[in-house]
Amino acid sequence: MNPRDTSPRLSRPVAAGLVLWALVALLQPAEARAGNARLLTLDEAAAIKHPVIGLQRSALPLALGFALDTSVLADLALTPNLGLRWGVEAGPHRFVVGARYAKFMGASLISDFVTSQEPAVKRYDASFSGPSFYALYGVSLGRVLVQAEARHSRYQATSTSVTGAVVINFAGNWSVVGEFGTVLREGLPLRGAAGIRYAGENLGLSLGAAYVDLTEPMLPYNGGRIPVIPAFDLSWTFR
Repeated sequence: MNPRDTSPRLSRPVAAGLVLWALVALLQPAEARAGNARLLTLDEAAAIKHPVIGLQRSALPLALGFALDTSVLADLALTPNLGLRWGVEAGPHRFVVGARYAKFMGASLISDFVTSQEPAVKRYDASFSGPSFYALYGVSLGRVLVQAEARHSRYQATSTSVTGAVVINFAGNWSVVGEFGTVLREGLPLRGAAGIRYAGENLGLSLGAAYVDLTEPMLPYNGGRIPVIPAFDLSWTFR
């Protein structure tokens, strides 16, 4: 005689109803909050329609989808920069192209720090000046945003990267963000990030961690290897 299973079970109609409810909740239309914080390490594929001041990006919209922007974090790190960005939304589709130029002003400070930590090094030249170019495509599927980015940078070293991102709105203005990509050079090193994002009417916030796997032998930390860095942004949009 087999013992009877008395654990609670969902009836098929109830289970089907829960699945249908989850799909409806996920795909129902949600208002896009464009120009309010970045994702984690990526820009959002959206037109900037209002002035915004933030750590990773501050921007001033001009006309016809164009906007001037700068990275305040880079400015504070002695790398003044200015970019021009154009974005347009056509139904669920979003297109963005942009360019930025940065001028690194802290070469002597970095050199002095490295030579003080490594007496064998007489001089260390660091140059992070140069242009970067990027293009974004995104498609909004209700509460889900899927986008791809291609970026080409000419700083101390030339690099080209491709990255995809998925943003899933799960409650109110809160979303989870996942990013995954690679740098197009020998070995195809992987990059990625995961975290959460808040995109309110004015306040924008993102918090997570990014896998970068950077190696700089002159850094006096972990043998010069930095596998993970925090991904953080805070912004305010003037609507």
